[in-house]
Amino acid sequence: MKEISYFSKIYLASNPVDFRKQAHGLAVVVKEGFGYPDLNSKFLFVFTNKKKNSIKLLYWDNTGYALWWKTLEKDRFRWPKSASECQSLQPRELKWLLEGIDIGKIKVHEKLALH
Repeated sequence: MKEISYFSKIYLASNPVDFRKQAHGLAVVVKEGFGYPDLNSKFLFVFTNKKKNSIKLLYWDNTGYALWWKTLEKDRFRWPKSASECQSLQPRELKWLLEGIDIGKIKVHEKLALH
């Protein structure tokens, strides 16, 4: 797996997907469900299953799809709710999600512009 900082965009699938799908099946979800006709090599797509105890990360690695998969033995991932099919994440939010933190409840300080 490449470092999370490598990716220019990280997209989270808001709804669970069928985890019988492997890399090519998830690529179809990205293309048809999210409207991304081509997978950019710097885009990372994050999916969960219905139980939210597994997570898959998909990206294009110049010569083919790369798929990373993690299953929790006891706990569940705290998946954020969204009105859209796919939402953008910051790298730190993905790290928090993988650590079990509920990113939907985190409030960070608002950036202010200098006057």
